[in-house]
Amino acid sequence: MSDNEFLPQEGPKGFLNVWKRIITDPQGFYREMPTTGGFDKPIIFLGICAAIYLLLRVLVAETIIVAMVSFFLVVLAYVLGPGILMLVAQTLFQGEGDYEGTVRVCAYAGACLLLAWIPYLGVLAFVYACYLIFLGTGRVHNLDSTQSTLTVLVAVPVTWLVLMFVLGKRVLQYIF
Repeated sequence: MSDNEFLPQEGPKGFLNVWKRIITDPQGFYREMPTTGGFDKPIIFLGICAAIYLLLRVLVAETIIVAMVSFFLVVLAYVLGPGILMLVAQTLFQGEGDYEGTVRVCAYAGACLLLAWIPYLGVLAFVYACYLIFLGTGRVHNLDSTQSTLTVLVAVPVTWLVLMFVLGKRVLQYIF
């Protein structure tokens, strides 16, 4: 049983083992996470987290529309975010990682979605996801902690600005 790469054939137990490792031992997880091996496993992991997030968000949202918009924004952020993160790492700090490794970092940081649906705790889950992305970005792009911090501090607001530009400022209120 692997706890540093989600293997769909391991079922719910495998998912929970990987989720628990990401949340409780992120440094160990990202240190051992393969940076190659395809997009499928991390994207399936992220998809499961996003689906659970949607189901739980429906419980606390004012309407199903609010939950759906929130889900859509999360998915869009995970589509745009890795590209922006990689671009910042490579442009500002000559990061050595590639898009696949960056997607893997962001997809596994999606583990925080299982906590993000909880009112008021969602903001803390978002902050923890940024911390996870910081850890993974440092490893995948071979950056020191200052460079990794700056990469995340630039990439996250740029991702939000792109979303705000494309969708409008009012739509982003549905995330938290």
